[in-house]
Amino acid sequence: MKVSILIPVYGVERFIAECAQSLMEQTYHDIEFIFVNDCTRDHSIEVLREVIDQYPERKSQVTIIEHEENKGLAGARITGLNASSGDAVLIVDSDDYVSPKAVELLVNAMQSTNVDVVDGGYAIVTNGKTLVYKPLHVSHERYLKTILCQNVEPNRIWGRLIKKSLFVEHDICFTQGVDYGEDFSVLPRLLAFASRAWVDECLYYYRDDNPNSYTNNISTKNAVSFLKSQQIVGEFFAGNEQWRRYRTATEIGWVNVWRFARRYSIDTQIVDENFSLVPSYAITRFLTTIMKSLLPYGIVNGLYLAARRLYLMFA
Repeated sequence: MKVSILIPVYGVERFIAECAQSLMEQTYHDIEFIFVNDCTRDHSIEVLREVIDQYPERKSQVTIIEHEENKGLAGARITGLNASSGDAVLIVDSDDYVSPKAVELLVNAMQSTNVDVVDGGYAIVTNGKTLVYKPLHVSHERYLKTILCQNVEPNRIWGRLIKKSLFVEHDICFTQGVDYGEDFSVLPRLLAFASRAWVDECLYYYRDDNPNSYTNNISTKNAVSFLKSQQIVGEFFAGNEQWRRYRTATEIGWVNVWRFARRYSIDTQIVDENFSLVPSYAITRFLTTIMKSLLPYGIVNGLYLAARRLYLMFA
């Protein structure tokens, strides 16, 4: 099985060496490494080339694609995905790093179980401190409902081995300009068609102490991006009777849109302009109404969390 590893590069001069070294030192051989230079303004690419030169046996497997203009994280991932020729893809952010056996263990699990998506254990790295998490061990339907509810299980696209055919056969991809919430815009739609397995061993190290990352910057632009990602997924699940069993979870996710707006003081006009979906169930309509009300955030957030917890107990 050939694996395509997709790595967008922008503003990661401090981190790219560790990332690239961890990729070059994979125990699995049949890999193509696709780095996408999204017009980075620092010396990330120079550092990257220096690392690649240290691994001559891997050099022929490396492609560096140069964007003529900055297209953002989603745009860089689109470029990488379109250029890939592997049977499966692994998305790695260029400020993160992976364990030496990450690809080998993910491929072994995919081949032994014949699934479409394999999750790996992962760690959150903050200023040198590491917290390790295992993938959730639940049925596929329950897992997708948990993802759709949001903020329970990470909707990360990174650290998962995904068959490329899922993207191609179902016409699912990232949306250029949706660079915050971009993982959520894609993952639930892929999982709707996929089977899933997991590897508990920690394979991916996600760095959340990069001040330049999208995760650490909630600007108006990022808020709009988040709202658009919610609209994409909401329309996908609400617009097809085939996904009716996921409707409650989807609508709980819609309530989270207004929760996000309250938490980060996003103007309601911005929300209305970018998110138009309205819940149909009484409980989600009620939760949306109180989330938009003048009641203290602590009260409405507590009610929302209680309702979400109750739903997931029986999902």
